[in-house]
Amino acid sequence: MTHMKRLTLLILLALAATTAAAQDKYPAKPIKVVLPFGPGSATDIVMRIVGEQMRPILGQPVVIENKPGAFGILAIEEMARSKPDGYTLQIGNPGTNVLTPIIYKKKF
Repeated sequence: MTHMKRLTLLILLALAATTAAAQDKYPAKPIKVVLPFGPGSATDIVMRIVGEQMRPILGQPVVIENKPGAFGILAIEEMARSKPDGYTLQIGNPGTNVLTPIIYKKKF
């Protein structure tokens, strides 16, 4: 490899590293988790415990929002309407995440 090729490769690698450094640190705001089950359900309890464990690691709170009803469609629609920035998550099971959209012919 010639000296010029090595120098070019080094410059390209340095430029690639600067774009990663220019990104915002994630998470910069609280993370919302939408659950298709009511408060006090097993999924709700587990997610609240996990959310509390995530808080010191992420440096941001994890907010749990319960959207029970309509076989999980309300929670899935909430997730589909949210901004695709990684700050809104949805937790469910195969019944709410896979079967409901198929059975009810909903397009999210």
